[in-house]
Amino acid sequence: FGVLWGAPAGAQLQRPRAEVTPVVLTTDVKPGSTVSVLLKVKLPKDMHVQGDKPKDPSLIATSLTIDAPAGVSVEKISYPAATELAQQGRREKLVVFGPEFEIEARLALAPSIAPGELVVPGRLRYQACNDTMCFAPARAEAQWTLRVAGEP
Repeated sequence: FGVLWGAPAGAQLQRPRAEVTPVVLTTDVKPGSTVSVLLKVKLPKDMHVQGDKPKDPSLIATSLTIDAPAGVSVEKISYPAATELAQQGRREKLVVFGPEFEIEARLALAPSIAPGELVVPGRLRYQACNDTMCFAPARAEAQWTLRVAGEP
């Protein structure tokens, strides 16, 4: 498949894991409002993930999927600026994020959403690389807990 370049046998079994930390940026969460959330991603030293728009179509783009519950819609997902990584054996540089980066999402809450705790699950799909190889794609689960205020 062209996923592992110059990888020793079994290398894809030791794929790097991303540590993800969900953060709610909006402190005043009310029905009918817009909420900003952040996913902080930390990779092992010297690792990067493919950007959200890799140049090579055989590589897996980093993508955040938010499973918006009823009454919540995803307005926008903003990825960081990508950098280029030269990799041995590749003519074209990789477009990557990392080893630490943040993805921001803006969520719209319906005016009818009930006050209380609201869990918003999400999933990060990524393909980690270093300067010699790319690993098999992986996923990391995350969830944001919004505390929706009632009427003042």
